[in-house]
Amino acid sequence: MRPLALTALAVILFSISLPARGQSPLPLNQPDSMSFAMKEGAYLGFRQVNLSMGEIGFEVLVISNLKGRSDARLEFRIDQPKGRKSRRIGTLRIPDTADTTYAIKLQGNLRNAMGVHDLYLVAKGSGAFSITGFSFIPNWWRID
Repeated sequence: MRPLALTALAVILFSISLPARGQSPLPLNQPDSMSFAMKEGAYLGFRQVNLSMGEIGFEVLVISNLKGRSDARLEFRIDQPKGRKSRRIGTLRIPDTADTTYAIKLQGNLRNAMGVHDLYLVAKGSGAFSITGFSFIPNWWRID
């Protein structure tokens, strides 16, 4: 009788579906996903960002369906999104992902940015794209 109970338990455990874990990207139509539509002149701003914490770069998750247009780019500016007081600290060229479901991770370097500043991600060039994520790349080799 025990082998039958163990077999029944094994069948029940194998029939339970467990969530898969891995490196596959998530579709954007998740209820907890957020996407920021960007086109020429649009910007996404962050107030009072401390750029003195050892950041050496940034990562942006982007989706685009530019259909051959290659001049879309994302500029990283501090203090103002445009004008004389604005200073560019990085630029990313936005490639055509040919998909509006999955995002691509782009990485860039920060240049000459120290202190606390307002940070702006400014869209330039023709073609619309969406930002689905943004983070800094820390310098793990920094010695305090």
